[in-house]
Amino acid sequence: MARRPAFDHYRLTRDAKSSPLAVDDEEGDRVAFSVVELVGGALIGTATLWGIDTHSRSGHIGLSLLPTTRGKGYGTDVVATLCHYGFFVRNLHRLQIETLADNTAMLRSAERNGFVREGVLRSSAWVLGEFLDEVLLGLLVQDWKQDPAALGPVRKVGGEPEP
Repeated sequence: MARRPAFDHYRLTRDAKSSPLAVDDEEGDRVAFSVVELVGGALIGTATLWGIDTHSRSGHIGLSLLPTTRGKGYGTDVVATLCHYGFFVRNLHRLQIETLADNTAMLRSAERNGFVREGVLRSSAWVLGEFLDEVLLGLLVQDWKQDPAALGPVRKVGGEPEP
């Protein structure tokens, strides 16, 4: 049983301005992405690399997926893609995620991509009338193990899969 839906991934590089995945990252400290199913083109969520600090070479990852798409591996794929973008394209040294302590899907997606739990921010989020704990997860570039299989078949822009 395949864990992930079939995707066509394009190679993201520092100079990929002609890529269909090129983003306008002129804002500097924030880059937003749409999460789209490649089969059918349905918008299923958003993903953001935010709080980008070019001096410390760090940034934060955030994502939101439609409830109907959860549990299909999209979160893990999106985190992997944002890691690739942050480390390879933006040359960051550290990425981090803050998520509610009961958000098991995000914790699982982050840990599958190599993030480690660094601490708990006690009663740090005001949600629906109560304070909740957040978990802080971090990943350093030297600890990132990009799994080529996790990104699916890599395609040249407008081309066939690479061998």
